[in-house]
Amino acid sequence: MKEGVVNIHGKEYKTVALRVAEFREVCPDWSIVTELVAETEDKVIMKASISHIGVALGTGFAEERRDSSRINKTSALENAETSAIGRALAACGYGGTEYASADEVANAISQQNASEAVEPLMKHNEAVRANFNSIAYMKEAHENGDALAFAEAWLELDDETKSALWLAPTKGGVFTTEERAFLRSDEVNQARKEIING
Repeated sequence: MKEGVVNIHGKEYKTVALRVAEFREVCPDWSIVTELVAETEDKVIMKASISHIGVALGTGFAEERRDSSRINKTSALENAETSAIGRALAACGYGGTEYASADEVANAISQQNASEAVEPLMKHNEAVRANFNSIAYMKEAHENGDALAFAEAWLELDDETKSALWLAPTKGGVFTTEERAFLRSDEVNQARKEIING
């Protein structure tokens, strides 16, 4: 595969750097002009224009959120400018088979993955807020070695809540390793069976 061409999910995307290089080869006297359209604490919007003798032949806009990635915390403006240039060049026919650049697609995938990674923690935190008293009761039961009380409180939770709360402490989960082990212990399992069987 040609350098600067990236295969993502079976489609070939050119990097913005490759688009610029190809454009400069064919149109060395044309201009690429970028403009900051808007900037807030949260986001940056950039515009790029491809022009020749004062006539705009292609434009591209890009928006980057500062909280979308670690890189964007310090470089949202630069990333938005790069994406806007890539889109403007695509408007002039320098996009290859895909309008979005490899840089844009990789960034979008990265943001989606980050969002998917945070979702379980958000569900967990919501479940903790909604069931704080039950969690405190279970923690106290664990401290006292009271398997029956622990099992009763756990059984009162619905399956969706249990699933949301079952997050490892290394990932921000509310239950310690010891409390999770207690829940899986023979003692608590026996108490659960007794409660279920009445």
